[in-house]
Amino acid sequence: MTILEKTGAQAFDKWEYKIFLLVSSIVAAFVISKMGMLPGMLILGLPVVIFVLNILIKKPLSAVWGSIFIGFFTAGLARYVSAPFGLLMDIILIAAWIGLIFKNKQTNIPWKNLKDSGYIVSGIWFLLVLLELGNPEMVSGMAWFYAMRAVGFYQMLVLGLVYLFVNDKSFLDKFLKVISWLSVAGTIWGLKQMIIGTDAAEEYWLFVEGYADTHVLVGVLRVFSFYSDAGQFGASQAQLALMAGIIAIGPGKWSTRLFYVFIALITFVGFGISGTRGALAVPAGGAIAYLVVSRNFKLLIAGILAMGISFYFLKYTYALQGVEQVRRMRTALNVDDPSLQVRLQNQIKFGNYLASRPFGGGIGSAGYWGYRFSPHTFLANTATDSYYVKIWAETGIIGISLHLAMFGFFLGKGGVIIWHLRDPILRQKIIALYSGVVGILLSSYGNQVFSQMPTGIIMYISIPLIFISPKFDNPPSKNKD
Repeated sequence: MTILEKTGAQAFDKWEYKIFLLVSSIVAAFVISKMGMLPGMLILGLPVVIFVLNILIKKPLSAVWGSIFIGFFTAGLARYVSAPFGLLMDIILIAAWIGLIFKNKQTNIPWKNLKDSGYIVSGIWFLLVLLELGNPEMVSGMAWFYAMRAVGFYQMLVLGLVYLFVNDKSFLDKFLKVISWLSVAGTIWGLKQMIIGTDAAEEYWLFVEGYADTHVLVGVLRVFSFYSDAGQFGASQAQLALMAGIIAIGPGKWSTRLFYVFIALITFVGFGISGTRGALAVPAGGAIAYLVVSRNFKLLIAGILAMGISFYFLKYTYALQGVEQVRRMRTALNVDDPSLQVRLQNQIKFGNYLASRPFGGGIGSAGYWGYRFSPHTFLANTATDSYYVKIWAETGIIGISLHLAMFGFFLGKGGVIIWHLRDPILRQKIIALYSGVVGILLSSYGNQVFSQMPTGIIMYISIPLIFISPKFDNPPSKNKD
């Protein structure tokens, strides 16, 4: 049987692949000697690409793990190396789905899992995203291509892989630990920026690319770590602090609970040094969600009291006013804040513009992609700030209504699922995911958090894990941490 006759991943396991590696190395060396380093390195990288594709074909779920790392690090890497890192996620996720064609010849793929209501609802939203390509108001098809990925494309691909290939709760445990350690790395890098200072690449990003206006306020840095910006850093750190804190106060081994106490404390520091006001909604909203779905009414009353005290502290006192991070968060509760007033005025402008456009101005017409591809249009030149305002501007009243209905379905059915889980440890972890989802959805009103990485990929994995968690459920007597 020749290599051309083999199917799927089998072709990469034989001696032909090893010969290909050798030949590629020889050809690359020759090209480097004649044409320079770059063409040779491209040829030399071809076996690596094939090796990665081999892994994705064999284990499509590895694309989900890869997307987590890409989501965390590509924004930071882009400050040091000019390369289209954003397309890496597209490549590995699409390759994994193409690999399913080969894998299906060798293994029975449980396609029936995609009939889950969570995936169907996501598909309805994505159908609207695809139909927006025909929106007569849309100025740039290229802008649609770039923008639709974070709006619905990645969601469909990642949710599908989780539904198809996650079969036990070991994935949940690994997922929580991986994003915990990656978030701690983000905190450490953020502390480096605050204590030691930003490096040359970060300085260039701040002062040459023009991000200092939003990240250096009164001479104080809003820490952004290796994330896309301080807003994303703060929200992501707040989400992990919330999730880890919920797991830490739940049942389970002391070693596990102490681990999540550590994660919660470290990431809470990261949330604090980001100076992100909108991220306050993550612990506030997430805590309310936790208190409701936990069905502990004594704890619910205590939690509401604690949040009331925190609100009073920020709203009606000046305690710790000398701390920049506290002072900035306090402004989030000021209804007369100039930034808030500008946002409200912009929303009035959007309302007038969209009154005659029920499907909006087209996906990619507002925000970053709008400014890049259609810089002279109204939507591109009016700041959306909020994720929901951006969806409203791009898809109109019909799109934002459908989008909010999808989120409402996720939260409603997710809450019902949690109420019926019997395994107390599994239940606590799913509550942590659920609370993190609620917190991010609320904070997305103030910033475009949901559609940015790494928060986006965490949400795309958390939502299906909540929906499939009954498959991992066991009575308390059979529970193991």
